[in-house]
Amino acid sequence: MFKKVCAIFLSFVIAFGFTLSSSLESYAYSRQKLNKSMQETAALMYKTIPKPVVASIGGEWTVLSLARSGIKVPKKYYEDYYKRVEKTVKDSKGILHRMKFTEYSRVILALTAINKDVTDVGGYNLLSYLSNFDNVKKQGINGPIFALIAFDAGNYDIPIDKKASVQTTRQGIIDFILDKEIHKGTIKAGGWALSGTDPDPDITFMAIQSLANYRDQKEVKEAVDRALKIMSKKQLSTGGYNSWGTENCESTAQAIVALTVLGIDIDTDSRFIKTDKKGNKNTLMDGMMQFYCKGGGFAHVNEGYDGGGGSGTGLNAMATDQGMYALDAYYRYINGKNKLYNMTDASQTLAIGNNPDLEKKPNNDNNNNDNNNQNTNQGNRNNGNTNGNINGNTGNKNVKTDNQGNKKYTSNVGGKKVTTNENKSATISIKTIYSGEKDGLIPENKKCVIIQFEKKEKEQIVGFKVSEKKQQYLYYSKELSKKSGCSTYIALFDTSVEKEALLNMDNYEFHKIQKEDNNTDQVITDVTDSKNKDQQQEDYTHPEKYEITFGDVNNDKVVNAQDILDVQSILSGKLDLTDERQIIAINVSMDSKIDNGDINQIMDNFVAKKDYTIFEVFSDKKDDKDSNNKSSDKENTSNKSSKDSQKEDIKQND
Repeated sequence: MFKKVCAIFLSFVIAFGFTLSSSLESYAYSRQKLNKSMQETAALMYKTIPKPVVASIGGEWTVLSLARSGIKVPKKYYEDYYKRVEKTVKDSKGILHRMKFTEYSRVILALTAINKDVTDVGGYNLLSYLSNFDNVKKQGINGPIFALIAFDAGNYDIPIDKKASVQTTRQGIIDFILDKEIHKGTIKAGGWALSGTDPDPDITFMAIQSLANYRDQKEVKEAVDRALKIMSKKQLSTGGYNSWGTENCESTAQAIVALTVLGIDIDTDSRFIKTDKKGNKNTLMDGMMQFYCKGGGFAHVNEGYDGGGGSGTGLNAMATDQGMYALDAYYRYINGKNKLYNMTDASQTLAIGNNPDLEKKPNNDNNNNDNNNQNTNQGNRNNGNTNGNINGNTGNKNVKTDNQGNKKYTSNVGGKKVTTNENKSATISIKTIYSGEKDGLIPENKKCVIIQFEKKEKEQIVGFKVSEKKQQYLYYSKELSKKSGCSTYIALFDTSVEKEALLNMDNYEFHKIQKEDNNTDQVITDVTDSKNKDQQQEDYTHPEKYEITFGDVNNDKVVNAQDILDVQSILSGKLDLTDERQIIAINVSMDSKIDNGDINQIMDNFVAKKDYTIFEVFSDKKDDKDSNNKSSDKENTSNKSSKDSQKEDIKQND
């Protein structure tokens, strides 16, 4: 009997042993691919972001991704980053931003990941800036989401702010997030979104990440379960997710982080495994890894519309950051380590040391676009002139004057014919439609001005003389020109520029767009005298750089869902807003803020063909009565606000 029992037991052991061995063998292959992609992406990030700074791109997310990967990184890399953070905090006297308080959450997460004291950064306690809940929620739901993640990352106590009208508490944050659930209290309840009533994968999974530690609360557990049910239905057959109609890496990355934080096995949970038309079963990892680039890093999208300028289908900084920390989250889950944002283990698990693999040149065939540099300006998506100022001296010019007294300049610059016309008889009308506010996304020292040239032919390139050595180009608007009935431009000027200067025709130059032999447009190019080494020569070769379409954030001449995504990214801190054309294109509500109202108007425009509020500048009779039909010393100022723009500022998706 004993022998029989032993034989049966041995057979079970052998069977189990074979099963276990087979399972580990299969799993080991996926781990091998995971480790390879993590090593390659880490090397790419280390090489392309050699000096991370305080920034949403090329900053904290890169540092966090490397720190939580378990991959060795030289100590100097993290130490130098900390010094730059310390300097930034000191230089700003602790004020990283007065509106975007996720700046603090993001820095807290990165510093916690590298085992730094966030309560004393150059003498400032970063946690204290999140203790006033009115500040935390200024950006909408995203502020509280990441404040809670940041507080929990190091199991930090929330400082008491005696001056705060509402003290931040963990429960207060939880209640705020729960209250923002879509269709809360109805049978349709479930998920969260940036705007509207359709649950968005990015925001929903980020909310889940923040609430994961509080599922012992009945209301939290039920809200998370509802969200998971909806997100399961929204998952694509590829295993991935889309946001605003575009399947992308980042949405799927957030799903991986959320589910691993919840302790859900994304390899086996049937709710998040989908079958495609070929019968293949795809997991979330399958969904995200379809965006993986050869040699490391991630693309934003694989095909179709990419966000403009090759920013999506090639290696993308934002996608790489989020893809990498999603790999970290998955790696940590399958190896039984602390979850991605539970950084109480940082002192024991932060891998420091020389790593020859990081010094290897990334073998990436997809890095042919501007985004591949992944520098700190990468998130700006600069499709045109970033500051609006270029040098306006065309060098040696031949000047001719026609019978009407109009001057015509011709010169050859870089083999290109340059013609500049000045018509002193043209009349000017100007309207200042909004100015920036302190701590807003629109710089406080800027004002947006619409300028009409009633006797000028349309589609010329117009330069305004800022100084003797600088011109600022205006943006031509076909939309405004059609509504105004004359050649109409728009630009952001420094508030120091007086209305008299804007009404003075002598301050403008008019550059015609000429046709070359191949019948393609050739933009007039202004350059400095090559002898002047203090000035940089500018060579613009595309006329579209001097045009603007409202709602077209990425300047691809089409307004669609990608533009909404770009505004979301700007509001959430994923992209920095420094491009003046973007500011003008986004602020269609014509107020002093960029907010949820602009998103709603852009959406209404391409869905329902509704006009933007900014077009009302030519339909408001009261304003028109006072407008400058001829050059004069009067300036018509029209500051309008759409009803939508009065809504609460939406979140910082940081």
